Amino acid sequence: MAVNATAATAGHNATGTPLPAVDIGSSVLVTLGYLCLLLGVIFLAYWLLRRLGVQGMGVRSGNGAPRLLTRLMLGNRQSVAVVRYRDKDMVLGVTEERVTLLREFEADDAAEEAPADTGFARLLKRKTDEEGQG
Repeated sequence: MAVNATAATAGHNATGTPLPAVDIGSSVLVTLGYLCLLLGVIFLAYWLLRRLGVQGMGVRSGNGAPRLLTRLMLGNRQSVAVVRYRDKDMVLGVTEERVTLLREFEADDAAEEAPADTGFARLLKRKTDEEGQG
Protein backbone atom coordinates (compact mmCIF):
# COMPACT_ATOMS: atom_id res chain seq x y z
CA MET A 1 0.00 0.00 0.00
CA ALA A 2 2.82 2.35 0.79
CA VAL A 3 4.47 1.52 -2.54
CA ASN A 4 1.38 2.64 -4.49
CA ALA A 5 1.21 5.94 -2.60
CA THR A 6 4.84 6.73 -3.38
CA ALA A 7 4.37 5.74 -7.03
CA ALA A 8 1.42 8.12 -7.40
CA THR A 9 3.45 10.98 -5.99
CA ALA A 10 6.34 10.26 -8.35
CA GLY A 11 4.27 10.93 -11.50
CA HIS A 12 2.60 7.55 -11.79
CA ASN A 13 -1.02 6.53 -11.20
CA ALA A 14 -2.19 3.65 -8.96
CA THR A 15 -1.57 1.04 -11.70
CA GLY A 16 2.02 2.15 -12.16
CA THR A 17 1.65 3.71 -15.63
CA PRO A 18 3.23 7.14 -16.01
CA LEU A 19 0.99 10.21 -16.12
CA PRO A 20 1.28 12.53 -19.13
CA ALA A 21 3.30 15.67 -18.49
CA VAL A 22 1.22 18.84 -18.58
CA ASP A 23 2.89 21.98 -19.84
CA ILE A 24 0.99 24.79 -18.14
CA GLY A 25 2.65 27.51 -20.22
CA SER A 26 1.46 26.11 -23.54
CA SER A 27 -2.03 25.43 -22.17
CA VAL A 28 -2.36 29.06 -21.10
CA LEU A 29 -1.10 30.28 -24.48
CA VAL A 30 -3.52 28.04 -26.37
CA THR A 31 -6.42 29.23 -24.19
CA LEU A 32 -5.46 32.89 -24.71
CA GLY A 33 -5.19 32.25 -28.45
CA TYR A 34 -8.71 30.83 -28.61
CA LEU A 35 -10.01 33.71 -26.48
CA CYS A 36 -8.46 36.28 -28.85
CA LEU A 37 -9.87 34.42 -31.84
CA LEU A 38 -13.36 34.37 -30.30
CA LEU A 39 -13.22 38.07 -29.43
CA GLY A 40 -12.02 38.83 -32.96
CA VAL A 41 -14.94 36.95 -34.49
CA ILE A 42 -17.41 38.79 -32.21
CA PHE A 43 -15.87 42.16 -33.11
CA LEU A 44 -15.92 41.31 -36.83
CA ALA A 45 -19.59 40.29 -36.66
CA TYR A 46 -20.47 43.51 -34.83
CA TRP A 47 -18.54 45.61 -37.37
CA LEU A 48 -20.21 43.87 -40.30
CA LEU A 49 -23.69 44.33 -38.82
CA ARG A 50 -23.01 48.05 -38.26
CA ARG A 51 -21.47 48.46 -41.73
CA LEU A 52 -24.32 46.72 -43.52
CA GLY A 53 -26.90 48.71 -41.56
CA VAL A 54 -28.82 45.77 -40.21
CA GLN A 55 -31.64 47.06 -38.01
CA GLY A 56 -32.02 45.79 -34.46
CA MET A 57 -34.58 43.26 -33.38
CA GLY A 58 -38.05 44.73 -32.92
CA VAL A 59 -37.30 47.97 -34.78
CA ARG A 60 -40.22 48.99 -36.94
CA SER A 61 -39.71 50.40 -40.39
CA GLY A 62 -42.01 51.99 -42.90
CA ASN A 63 -44.19 55.10 -42.95
CA GLY A 64 -45.51 54.78 -39.39
CA ALA A 65 -42.15 54.25 -37.71
CA PRO A 66 -40.34 57.12 -35.98
CA ARG A 67 -37.35 58.30 -37.99
CA LEU A 68 -34.44 60.52 -36.94
CA LEU A 69 -34.06 63.34 -39.46
CA THR A 70 -31.11 65.15 -37.90
CA ARG A 71 -29.36 65.59 -34.57
CA LEU A 72 -27.21 68.27 -32.96
CA MET A 73 -24.91 67.20 -30.12
CA LEU A 74 -24.77 69.83 -27.37
CA GLY A 75 -22.66 68.11 -24.75
CA ASN A 76 -21.45 64.78 -23.48
CA ARG A 77 -24.87 63.13 -23.37
CA GLN A 78 -27.09 65.99 -24.46
CA SER A 79 -28.51 66.67 -27.89
CA VAL A 80 -31.36 68.22 -29.81
CA ALA A 81 -32.96 65.94 -32.39
CA VAL A 82 -35.59 66.30 -35.10
CA VAL A 83 -37.73 63.17 -35.36
CA ARG A 84 -40.51 62.47 -37.86
CA TYR A 85 -43.42 60.42 -36.55
CA ARG A 86 -46.89 60.09 -38.11
CA ASP A 87 -46.73 63.23 -40.29
CA LYS A 88 -45.28 65.34 -37.47
CA ASP A 89 -41.75 66.68 -37.13
CA MET A 90 -40.81 66.98 -33.47
CA VAL A 91 -37.83 68.84 -32.02
CA LEU A 92 -36.72 66.86 -28.97
CA GLY A 93 -34.28 67.75 -26.23
CA VAL A 94 -32.45 64.55 -25.28
CA THR A 95 -30.44 64.14 -22.07
CA GLU A 96 -29.28 61.12 -20.14
CA GLU A 97 -32.30 61.29 -17.85
CA ARG A 98 -35.17 62.25 -20.18
CA VAL A 99 -36.49 63.25 -23.58
CA THR A 100 -38.40 66.55 -23.75
CA LEU A 101 -40.63 67.75 -26.59
CA LEU A 102 -39.45 71.27 -27.49
CA ARG A 103 -41.51 72.00 -30.63
CA GLU A 104 -43.85 70.16 -32.96
CA PHE A 105 -44.43 70.91 -36.65
CA GLU A 106 -46.46 69.46 -39.49
CA ALA A 107 -44.22 67.29 -41.64
CA ASP A 108 -43.45 68.66 -45.08
CA ASP A 109 -42.41 66.61 -48.07
CA ALA A 110 -39.69 69.13 -48.99
CA ALA A 111 -37.53 67.76 -46.20
CA GLU A 112 -37.79 64.30 -47.76
CA GLU A 113 -36.51 65.56 -51.12
CA ALA A 114 -33.73 67.69 -49.60
CA PRO A 115 -30.22 66.24 -49.54
CA ALA A 116 -29.19 64.46 -46.37
CA ASP A 117 -26.47 67.03 -45.58
CA THR A 118 -28.91 69.92 -45.06
CA GLY A 119 -27.98 69.99 -41.38
CA PHE A 120 -29.78 70.70 -38.18
CA ALA A 121 -29.65 74.52 -38.30
CA ARG A 122 -31.01 74.72 -41.85
CA LEU A 123 -33.90 72.35 -41.09
CA LEU A 124 -34.81 74.20 -37.89
CA LYS A 125 -34.66 77.59 -39.67
CA ARG A 126 -36.96 76.34 -42.43
CA LYS A 127 -39.44 75.04 -39.83
CA THR A 128 -39.48 78.28 -37.84
CA ASP A 129 -39.85 80.35 -41.07
CA GLU A 130 -42.83 78.22 -42.12
CA GLU A 131 -44.43 78.67 -38.70
CA GLY A 132 -43.96 82.46 -38.89
CA GLN A 133 -45.62 82.60 -42.33
CA GLY A 134 -48.52 80.30 -41.45
